[in-house]
Amino acid sequence: MDEKRIKLKNELLEFFNNPKYRTKKYRYRDIKKEMCARKGYKNDMLMEVLEELIVSGDVYFDERKKLYRTFPSELGYVQGEININKHGEGFITDDYGKYKVRPNDLHDALDGDTVILRPTNKMDHGHIVCRVDKIIKRKDGLVIVEVATKDGEMILKPYNAKIDHPIIINGIAMKPLVEGDRLLVKIDKLSNGKYYAGFIKGLGHKDDPDADLKMIAVENHITIDFTEQALEEAQALPKEVRYKDKEDRLDLTDKLVFTIDGEKTKDRDDAVSLEINEKGNYVLGVHISDVTHYIHPGMQLWDEAIQRGTSVYMVNTVIPQFPHIISNGICSLNPNVDRLCLSCIMELTPEGKIINYDFVDTVINSRRAMTYEEVNKVLEEGELVEGYEEFYDNLTLMQGLSNKLEKAKRNRGYVDFGNNDIEIEVDENGMPVEFKQRIQRTAEKIIENFMLLAGECYANYMILPSPLRIHEKPDEEDVEEAFNLIGRSGIKVKSSHDIVNGKVIQQMLAQIKNADERNIVANIMLRAMKLAKYDVQNQGHFGLALPKYGHFTSPIRRAADLLAHHNLKQQRDNRFNIQLVDVAYDDMEKVCRHITRKERNADQAERDANHFEMIRYMSEHIGEKFEANVTYVNSRGIYIKTVDGIEGKILVEDLEGDHFYYDDATASFKGRKSKVKIRIGSHLILTAVDTKKEYRTVNFGIDEDDFKLLLDKKRGA
Repeated sequence: MDEKRIKLKNELLEFFNNPKYRTKKYRYRDIKKEMCARKGYKNDMLMEVLEELIVSGDVYFDERKKLYRTFPSELGYVQGEININKHGEGFITDDYGKYKVRPNDLHDALDGDTVILRPTNKMDHGHIVCRVDKIIKRKDGLVIVEVATKDGEMILKPYNAKIDHPIIINGIAMKPLVEGDRLLVKIDKLSNGKYYAGFIKGLGHKDDPDADLKMIAVENHITIDFTEQALEEAQALPKEVRYKDKEDRLDLTDKLVFTIDGEKTKDRDDAVSLEINEKGNYVLGVHISDVTHYIHPGMQLWDEAIQRGTSVYMVNTVIPQFPHIISNGICSLNPNVDRLCLSCIMELTPEGKIINYDFVDTVINSRRAMTYEEVNKVLEEGELVEGYEEFYDNLTLMQGLSNKLEKAKRNRGYVDFGNNDIEIEVDENGMPVEFKQRIQRTAEKIIENFMLLAGECYANYMILPSPLRIHEKPDEEDVEEAFNLIGRSGIKVKSSHDIVNGKVIQQMLAQIKNADERNIVANIMLRAMKLAKYDVQNQGHFGLALPKYGHFTSPIRRAADLLAHHNLKQQRDNRFNIQLVDVAYDDMEKVCRHITRKERNADQAERDANHFEMIRYMSEHIGEKFEANVTYVNSRGIYIKTVDGIEGKILVEDLEGDHFYYDDATASFKGRKSKVKIRIGSHLILTAVDTKKEYRTVNFGIDEDDFKLLLDKKRGA
């Protein structure tokens, strides 16, 4: 922004914030008279700078009355970027409070839009309930619509948003469409009570085999296809490591290096090695695929990786950050071929404390692509798996170091909330047949602990602006509310006054002997935690109990790690212009916000895909009985998880045997006559009632016979 624009901006702020006239409203002609006639500014510049002040939340424009004024914060108005969840509820949080918008009050706002909220006098679970007053700026305006028929006419029905006004596209584009076709369109401003949308692309028909997974991806702003230029760049990369690529690299091809991943993993971006040196110390190598040797700023592949933010794993499919020819090819640490790495080589004491580390450009040759399943057979069951004979001693050494690191984690206050990841087995036709909870066993812990060390070293090494993994301390009132809910639910745990403390939470979870109950309580506590994010400014990592941490070990599938490698090399090799540090800091702040949002989009897509598979499975089992545990209860219903890991909900009208009502004092649904309580931790026999594909939910009920079992349990029969 030039000096004249900056001066105009400051003078406008003074004009609107004059203490005598702070609530005064102005017509445009009044502002123009002051700024153009008296002070000589151009009309075009005035209009542009006013628009900037409206978008930044400094000035409020009443479109109906055509009046400008300083932003009405004294009336409780709030401006910010709205996040809309899968239930259609919008949320904004700022330094002054938390705000919630119910679906009917969104007034056409879409996820990520910049909006102004007008408060009501209501509260909802600590949030001020608001209405969207106006949309200031669309994030992208993208809406998925489905062609439907109404009163004999073809209409476009919003699929992933609540839009109060009709959406119209060009008649020529509409002509070849049939009922059930899905499209991606772009809306902007209302005109004559309608959105005249731009057609972006067709998404196929709702009955196409992969239609639903594609829809989930698009709903969550996930890019599926690569540009032609990116694919051409990928094809042009070497298919194997060339001799010239190995020059000036530490050759580790004679070392015992290997990968450990899941059975279905194709993009292997980390390998490990472990030795004891002459001082009796561990020398741990965490060898990460050197993606930035091949892909760097200025390439379309780089731009697309940053834009995507992460690979997305939905059931048995992956939408990769890089084309498969890269992620499964030259950048994958496949066995028995040379590969380039950026290695974090650490020296640790016999107790597992880091005393030295370095980041080195290396070339490795992985001896074996191990799987978690096979390594666990070797280490937990003592089975000598074929092909693992030469690795047995090294794996045992790794297990010993991992155990020491695990103990150190607990001692510093690391909180293990367990694992909610689900594995879905499908048959030859792609239909889900089994749901299993992923369990972190010995092999998984070895890799996690070694990767955490490398991430800690990276974060401590970096001086230049670079993405750090931040997990802020939770708010005390949120943790207190979680402890409260656990207590009201009848689960007895002791805690101290210092509840915002990893060790206290860790000790509380350790008191609960029943594994199902412990998992449920862990999930309640998890709700009280803040979400981890990427940030250029260090704020520590509460969950890991680390003062500084960053993601470094997955550049194939995470943009944060790709940036980490690039920035680390810039710093290590003195290739950064220190005079540009302020610009780099600002740019990295924006990138961190972007990749955090993309990560959350990916997480939501993965959850949505799992729920979709649960619906497909349960649609074939309506009327059947399932064992389940209650995981959460509020006034809107009872949330459950079957012993197989299928998530669902019980509506009050599907509870037979008594009339149930919500009792806030015990956080339970209580029978009026029987006094039976259904609360967090209750073990139930449920009947599958129906599925709601559009909401991705499964509804369960309790029939009269199974209610009698609850009644007998209450009586102690």
